[in-house]
Amino acid sequence: MSQQTEEIARMLPALLRSLISRMAVAMDGQGMELRLPQFGVLDFLLSNNRAVQTDLANHFAKDRSVMLRQLDEMERVGWIERQMDPEDRRRKNLVVTRSGMEVYRHGARLRSKVFAQVLDGVSEKDLACFLKVLRAMDEKANAGAAK
Repeated sequence: MSQQTEEIARMLPALLRSLISRMAVAMDGQGMELRLPQFGVLDFLLSNNRAVQTDLANHFAKDRSVMLRQLDEMERVGWIERQMDPEDRRRKNLVVTRSGMEVYRHGARLRSKVFAQVLDGVSEKDLACFLKVLRAMDEKANAGAAK
């Protein structure tokens, strides 16, 4: 492993923890009802229609019972609902409600502010390169998970 690869392997998890912490602090500072894990669920559901509880548990690497409690709470406050799949009556698709969309938009605005702060001074050229590397890493990581 090259020195750069080692540094990336060391820095990336620490960076992710720092970003998560900044985002959580920003959400708390706004007095939002929405917590960061719930924001992640809404984000996933909005980009994966027809998602079910198992999809979320696999994506977030959480036990299905933990995911169930989180989804029950989000359904109780009206951010998601379970809808019967028209093609498979045993399957319950998770759908973001209007209320969920509203709280998600607020969280997305905060996410944009946090990322604008941490990326301040980074050139568009460097961002494009970084995005290219992230996409390549994501592709390789997901290809390995499919095997």
